Amino acid sequence: MKQMLTRAATILIWLSLIYACYELGIWQLHRAQALNVATAPKPDQPLIELNKIASPGMNMPIKAVNRIVSADGTYSTSYIARDQKLSEDQLANFDVRLLKLSTGHAVLVVREVLANEFDLIDQPVSITGRLYPRQNVDRAFAKPGELSRIDPALVVSKENPFLYDGYIILQSEKLANTKISELTVVPTPQISQRLPGFYWQHISYVVVWWFMGLLLLIAPAFPQFRSPKAVSKSRGKIGSKK
Repeated sequence: MKQMLTRAATILIWLSLIYACYELGIWQLHRAQALNVATAPKPDQPLIELNKIASPGMNMPIKAVNRIVSADGTYSTSYIARDQKLSEDQLANFDVRLLKLSTGHAVLVVREVLANEFDLIDQPVSITGRLYPRQNVDRAFAKPGELSRIDPALVVSKENPFLYDGYIILQSEKLANTKISELTVVPTPQISQRLPGFYWQHISYVVVWWFMGLLLLIAPAFPQFRSPKAVSKSRGKIGSKK
């Protein structure tokens, strides 16, 4: 009776371990799928005013990244951002402006691909564009009047103490005289927030857990995992056949 209970308990533990490995694999698979869905590009939300989605002098909220925003103000300073990525295999120089808002705050605006010289704009403008987080890596060696990267931290000064984090890439610009500017606009795709390393890390855990479950499932087929009596009986049968 005791031997039967021990054997039943062993089988129950064996099956429980196999089931646990299977469930752990399913859990990791669901996490990978959830991460894939959460980080996939989403349809653009409705246009929103910049001051309703972000605050000057503070880090950009995650909910503000990729949003299409609007702002009104006057351009005060122009910069060149060199060697910016225009496409997978094309670099270009960007016309970057500091837009002073009526609130006294400011935001960096990538106006267009710079052709030759800056366009002189001395009147109020109304703009719409996609909001991006600041760049953290220098793209070029900056000379006076240039930006090594598009980062509001590089233009903070006594005259411009409070800037919105990140920058806007222009989609449309309307001057005070109701004229719509003709621009060589920069493409504004959504920034992919996908984390492929983490996705494949979860998938690798699925493989590991299910492989461990498979090893447990086939373990009784190996002599090393059998009881000494079962092994001696199997060897005895082999010897008797000889």
